[in-house]
Amino acid sequence: MSKIYSIKCPNCNAPLSLLGGGRVQSVTCAYCKSVIDLNNNYKILSKFKNIAIPPSPFKVGMKGKIDGVEWTIIGWIVYKDYQDILYRWSEFLLFSPLYGYAWLVYEDGEVFLSRRVRDLDLRKWQKEESQTLFFRGGHYILKEESYYSVIDFVQGELNYIAKYGDKIKCWDYKGVRGQSISIEKSNNELEVYYNKKLDARSVYDSFDVKESEQYIKKLSIDEKFKEEFEEKKPLAFYGIVAIFITLLIMIILSFNENIVLKDRVNINKETTFHIDSDAFLTHIHIDSPTHEILNGYKITILKNYKKIFEIDKDKVYFIKQNLGNSWNRRAKGVDIYLKLDRGIYTMKIEKLDLSISNSIYITVAQNSIRLIYILPLFIAVLLFLIYSSLIDVNVSTSKVMGAIFGAILLGVMLIYMDFFTVVIILVMGYSFFFQKEERDD
Repeated sequence: MSKIYSIKCPNCNAPLSLLGGGRVQSVTCAYCKSVIDLNNNYKILSKFKNIAIPPSPFKVGMKGKIDGVEWTIIGWIVYKDYQDILYRWSEFLLFSPLYGYAWLVYEDGEVFLSRRVRDLDLRKWQKEESQTLFFRGGHYILKEESYYSVIDFVQGELNYIAKYGDKIKCWDYKGVRGQSISIEKSNNELEVYYNKKLDARSVYDSFDVKESEQYIKKLSIDEKFKEEFEEKKPLAFYGIVAIFITLLIMIILSFNENIVLKDRVNINKETTFHIDSDAFLTHIHIDSPTHEILNGYKITILKNYKKIFEIDKDKVYFIKQNLGNSWNRRAKGVDIYLKLDRGIYTMKIEKLDLSISNSIYITVAQNSIRLIYILPLFIAVLLFLIYSSLIDVNVSTSKVMGAIFGAILLGVMLIYMDFFTVVIILVMGYSFFFQKEERDD
């Protein structure tokens, strides 16, 4: 026959009730507020008798459900900020016979469920201590620099030894939709906790908190906007940044183009132009009233009396590479992009059909870039959008596919359409997308 032992406080001899499982290491007497070490012959570690109990809607012994799991509150720790002793928050130790231990964090009317996790590479984190974390498909950003919290009050049972004045170093990484990662260091041991924001009203109702003790933090308009903005950040924010940077680069490049020759020609003529920058391409634009007039001319470019480039309706030649076919015989204009070295060039314009009396218009500009050459940049934007979508585990497949389609469409438009037309389409499309998203929400 097994014996039943009663546990009493070694300080005041009051009975001690244990609600938690076998991993409970300390308990605080409800009468004399002594912290007792259950693993060391019930040694008294510290006392909280003269410390006022801070107000809280939750109490040790309460039971309730969170995400369908029934928990019992078996312990309570109050922390204060080491730098700001007036700022405090409470963490309640939860116990479930099937799911073990978790923490219910109560801070200024907001409620979080916090559970210890062991699959974050702490050795890598200790080496880098980076501003961002990637954990279980989520992206987390360091909220602020590391800080210290201090234990100010303890009640009930705990699965570790916690004494008044114990100091813990903390790093908080904020994710989206109320998710966060906390890394805590105490006694040279690192622990990682995954935190999820809960609906405070639902938790109050489940734990039978009196309505007079319930407090729901009311967010200001600015705070609500900030929360909504941060929740959309991985897809919307990074997408805006990527598109903005791409358009900014294109604007800079378009203003960087420098015209070195502009001429109207209707006779055989030789003219010179000077290229003083070979960082980008040289753009030659030929325009004419009709395709018959364009087909009646031949253009040749020479450097130091050596032929560099030649084009007419039948053929095209470039000393550096094969450019393929000449212009379409039905075209009235042509754009030619050449990689010309620095130096002075001679352009020869020859009339192949002497019966033509109309002029052609020739413009040569340096520091130019073809939109099709920006394609790698759009591939990078595409990959970045996909990546930004995938690191948020809550982003739907439709949003990921929308990001992919949008990036591809953007690239195609920029290759085949006028730049400013694309900007207008982007602004209108983006506005429509977010208006629709708000209606759907």
